[in-house]
Amino acid sequence: MARPNLLVAHLPEITTFFDGLDFKAFTYHRLSGVLDRERHRWELPITKANKDIIKFLLRQGLLQKTEFGQEPGTVDVFSWKSNDIYTVVTGLRADSFFAYYTALSLHGLTQQLPKTYYLNTEHSSPQYGDTREDLTQEVVDKVFAGEQRRSERQYTLDERRVVLTNSKYTGRLGLVKQVNDTQYFYYTDLERTLIDIAVRPAYSGGVTEILEAYRSAMGKADISRLAAYLGEMNFIYPYEQVIGFYLERAGYAEKYLKKIKIAPGLNFYLSYGIRNREFSERWRIWYPKGI
Repeated sequence: MARPNLLVAHLPEITTFFDGLDFKAFTYHRLSGVLDRERHRWELPITKANKDIIKFLLRQGLLQKTEFGQEPGTVDVFSWKSNDIYTVVTGLRADSFFAYYTALSLHGLTQQLPKTYYLNTEHSSPQYGDTREDLTQEVVDKVFAGEQRRSERQYTLDERRVVLTNSKYTGRLGLVKQVNDTQYFYYTDLERTLIDIAVRPAYSGGVTEILEAYRSAMGKADISRLAAYLGEMNFIYPYEQVIGFYLERAGYAEKYLKKIKIAPGLNFYLSYGIRNREFSERWRIWYPKGI
């Protein structure tokens, strides 16, 4: 076991190091990796077990341990000087950020108190393969006749749930950093949030909730920025038709609607598995009847 006096002697250096990190929560594996890389700075010999260093920092009240349920078993997350739920949850995955319904809540665009946290990571590089030119109406109809695929990577904490999601590479486009004495996490800014919820409605409360979010965002969202994000994200599917429809139904002025450019070609869908539906000629999109 590591001698407490040695750890105490180097505690100021250890504290300065962790205070300066741009992330504040870790799984045991990730935290051990940090300790393996940095222990030479604190003159801790290799014989000093990581588990004993962690126990020491827990006793000092600098680390907090949170146990998440996962089938099968559990996963421990260690957070530095924080028990803020958003900060703690980010420890489940490196380079993660909150998106979809969680971002809606952080932007104050829902009155609900969500018990599910959507923690997203992007693919590490652009994915090459099919392009929009490869799409056919038959393929689009088949894909959107079914249900949206959902992530099976989930954790539980008391009555709350964490869903790990993945999205296409954008270079972390449109992220906001939340930093104060107890919080350190990223989430999507308002404009990217409005795009993401339209792309993945099952992670965002469904089409009615999404439409209400667009209404709540009126006067707050920069539609020029949203349109620019759409161009940069370069989706294979024509999600700009979805965005335009939501903006129109939410009551945005025509000058904003004109910023959303759609290309001739495919008819599209507001969501998956729509049964009783109507069609928007302007946006060439099928949507649930009565929305």
